[in-house]
Amino acid sequence: MADNLNKSSQTIDPRTTALYQKVLQNLGPERSIIDIGSGVGRFAIPLAQAGCSVTAFEPSEEMRTRLLSTAEKEGVLPNINVVPDSWPTKKTVNAEVTFASFVIQFANDPIEFILAMERSASRKCILAVHVDQMLGFLKDVWPVFRPSEPIPTMLAFPEIYSTMLDMGIIADVSILSEQREINMPEPAQIMEILSDLLGLRDDPHEMKLLKEMLMSRKDTVKQQRNIRTAIISWP
Repeated sequence: MADNLNKSSQTIDPRTTALYQKVLQNLGPERSIIDIGSGVGRFAIPLAQAGCSVTAFEPSEEMRTRLLSTAEKEGVLPNINVVPDSWPTKKTVNAEVTFASFVIQFANDPIEFILAMERSASRKCILAVHVDQMLGFLKDVWPVFRPSEPIPTMLAFPEIYSTMLDMGIIADVSILSEQREINMPEPAQIMEILSDLLGLRDDPHEMKLLKEMLMSRKDTVKQQRNIRTAIISWP
């Protein structure tokens, strides 16, 4: 994942994204930000370069190592406080803006995730989430191994916004659509994740079958896909 995030930051300039611009538009005189699930620093680094004080929450040691290395290389290490913790945190942290880019779907408790964002922000909370399901690759694989079980889904905009409405949050929403070239991931990149998700590790026959299925898709041609993103913001 760290490698993929590095590639993404190199191919798409974060400064051109709606999320980056939204964060900057809502800063006050302190220019303070909490970046939740900052990864390798895709947003933390350019925000620090723009003179912002960034508190970056990232539980992965490998991600933090890459973030710190890049921050030092770019000369913005003093502007970034890297916190080795997941969100929501038990620490007391405050900033003008809290934002999270495509990480709330991994939260054990999305409601507490949102409440913690509100507790920590003095001006604005901002979420970037997928509008559509991003586990479509399971539709062919899952029924082969778990035919009687529903295919897992990931929290996306419809579920997240509905939850926010139930919490009494009326948020501003912008839906962005763009065509991106999608490549089938290398089998080795997703073999471990899928084997855990499907519970196949102790079955050599099924592990072999899974590997063969992934290998058969290895040479899938590049395809254009319409990716829709929702930028959700609220006071």
